[in-house]
Amino acid sequence: MKKMLGVLFVLLVALGAAVAADRPLPKADLTIIERTEFNTLDPQRMSYIHDNRLSYAIYETLVRWDTYGDFGILPGLAQSWEVADGGVTYTFHLDPKGKWSNGDPVRASDFVFAWRRAMLPDTAADYSSLFFTIKGAEALFDWRSDQLEAYALLPERDRTAGAARELWDQTLAHANETVGMSAPDDHTLVVTLERPTAYFLDLCAFSPFNPVHPPTIERFTFLDRASGRIQQDYQWTKPRNIVCNGPYKPKSWKYKREMYLVRNPQFRDPSIGYADTIRIIPINDPNTSVLSYETGAGDWTTDVTVSYLADMLEQKKESERDNIHAFSTFGTYFWSFNCRPRLGDGRDNPFYDPAVRRAFTMAVNKQEIVDKVKRSGEKPAQVFVPRGSIKGFESPEGLHFDPVRAKQELESAGWIDRNGDGVPENAKGEPFPVVSMLYSTGSYHADIALAMGRMWKKHLGVEVSLDAKELKIYKDMLKKKDYMVARGGWFGDYGDPTTFLDLHKTGDGNNDRGYSDPKFDAMLERAANEVDAEQRLRVLEEAERYTMEETLPILPIWSYNYYYMYKPPLDKDGNPNLGGLRGISMHPRLVQYLWLLDVVDEEDVREAQRAKLAAGAEESAR
Repeated sequence: MKKMLGVLFVLLVALGAAVAADRPLPKADLTIIERTEFNTLDPQRMSYIHDNRLSYAIYETLVRWDTYGDFGILPGLAQSWEVADGGVTYTFHLDPKGKWSNGDPVRASDFVFAWRRAMLPDTAADYSSLFFTIKGAEALFDWRSDQLEAYALLPERDRTAGAARELWDQTLAHANETVGMSAPDDHTLVVTLERPTAYFLDLCAFSPFNPVHPPTIERFTFLDRASGRIQQDYQWTKPRNIVCNGPYKPKSWKYKREMYLVRNPQFRDPSIGYADTIRIIPINDPNTSVLSYETGAGDWTTDVTVSYLADMLEQKKESERDNIHAFSTFGTYFWSFNCRPRLGDGRDNPFYDPAVRRAFTMAVNKQEIVDKVKRSGEKPAQVFVPRGSIKGFESPEGLHFDPVRAKQELESAGWIDRNGDGVPENAKGEPFPVVSMLYSTGSYHADIALAMGRMWKKHLGVEVSLDAKELKIYKDMLKKKDYMVARGGWFGDYGDPTTFLDLHKTGDGNNDRGYSDPKFDAMLERAANEVDAEQRLRVLEEAERYTMEETLPILPIWSYNYYYMYKPPLDKDGNPNLGGLRGISMHPRLVQYLWLLDVVDEEDVREAQRAKLAAGAEESAR
């Protein structure tokens, strides 16, 4: 009986813990409706805009951007820095008050640890190439890749835990000897670059350059005996385990339901941040997202993509609505071509031929798509780098809608209507394969795909099938290059053309097209070695022209606008608007620091009313 009572007691305790864990948290000071669930809380593996936005709340890197001004660089954890040796050596001086959320001091060596993670192929970081500006980083990546490749060829009996450990120890020693990063003391970080890089500080503000807490990472890291790779158990990113150094920390993360942030009591500057608590709700369906906002579930919806968006914008124009806001952005919506010789199923890939890619590009009427399908005010794009977005960079013309030339390009690739049925065939008489268009569900991509498919059918005679996948599956297929044509989108991460052009570079972590062109790679290398700033831009202009007029790894459709829903902070009379959201940055780079956002509450309204009454009384007294 005692044993039974003991078991019952344990079960009751466990049940109580489960109920407590699922108990609703208090209403947050700021509630955000996100378009989808977060992919990761690991800053070195982030690449999506909503992941980056979260990272700026829970981590603090060396510097940050002036999001209300010209997007210049402001101090972050680094209170000051010097640049020496002709722009090659950066010395950062860290605020000694910097702490991790568990109370440990933030050390300069934590940055060395984090950045080295991003440089190694083991981490599979999308942005590993950004770190190649640092001396020895790219060589380390290649050295480790070769090392792992050689290890994988060893007989299984030789691939032991001890051998994997020895391999890792060699990697650490090699990194310490060859990579231009050092921490001479806890508050000094010295970084040596391969060459002067004008946008390096811009990179340092970007989320993959955030530090991580080494003891936490190491606790969830193990060596895989079979591959020799460092593997990580990403349980370290769970609220119960994560250690962060930003203004906020996760208290709760209920997958696909909500994330709840609270102030980090160890943050070095307790004055930063208006909201004490932030709730983030992921809602994948665009209609549900808007409906949730309209019924009071959130203060800000970060991405409005409903089919009736054009009607909402028209309502605002007619003063019937004030909570939809359009922003020009540093981004491009496009469709990717799989540029590999073979498709994922082993078939020959017709899009391996640049002439085919040019044909499909010129067969799309982008103006018709933005005017009649999207209907939200976007501008058609013939280039990848948004036109006019970077001072001194002149965009090429690109390829415009030209169905006659499109058909000629397809025929030059050997795809000709040989029997008069309107369908192009190759020399063997085989029809052009059905073009599968991959996209993620829950947005306007299906409408765009349908429109493009009709144009390709009309002007090229090809058949199209639509392949809609849940976001996680879609992203996995992109990474595996398991598609023919796939929707894509990119927002620049720093103020230089390479933030777009590097996506076409051989081996880049974000090159989901498998595009590899030695001529293009040589242009990027030439630009990287060019010390004259104007001449460097000329080289990058030619690289953009080459990919947008000759090789076409992507088909750009429009320059992005972005749409938020939030109540403006002031009403039409200029008074505080109860429930309005203050602090949203209007800058095209789309960086929003959550700690700068503040919801207008009743006290704000009362304070404004008191000030107005006092001013009126003073005026009367005169």
